[in-house]
Amino acid sequence: MKIKTIFFSLLVAITAVSALAQSPNKDEATFKSLIKQMTDAQIAYDAAALDKIFTADYIEVSPVGEFDPREKVLGFYSPEAKAAAGKMSAKLDVTDFSIRQYDKFAIVISKFTYLLENEGKPLPPRSMRVMTVFRKEKNGWKIASAQYTGIRPAPPAAK
Repeated sequence: MKIKTIFFSLLVAITAVSALAQSPNKDEATFKSLIKQMTDAQIAYDAAALDKIFTADYIEVSPVGEFDPREKVLGFYSPEAKAAAGKMSAKLDVTDFSIRQYDKFAIVISKFTYLLENEGKPLPPRSMRVMTVFRKEKNGWKIASAQYTGIRPAPPAAK
């Protein structure tokens, strides 16, 4: 009888742990939405939109490896910077999400694939992995940090 009780308790514990491990991330849609808002604002050079979704102490490691504090990032997306970009345009596809959430923090790793055009001429697509760190504040989730790491293009096919 005692062995049956222990076995039953162990079975219930294993089932509960398994169910928790398989439960979907409750804020997944929010994280994906904030990444979309961020990328839309970056493409549009909308510093005001970024200002609303970044934490006050936002920091970034840029695609070229520079450490950029919040003010520098927002300055990069100013109207003057948009004018300097000229006739360059971009579309962005975000895929391959890996989401880990820890109470008031979350880390999302995703793949950004940029489709660029310069004066109407398409450039080769460029991809990078982006690690975005989120922090839950009084008014909801905000982006606290991002790190951009380039993905090497595939080598040309052998002829």
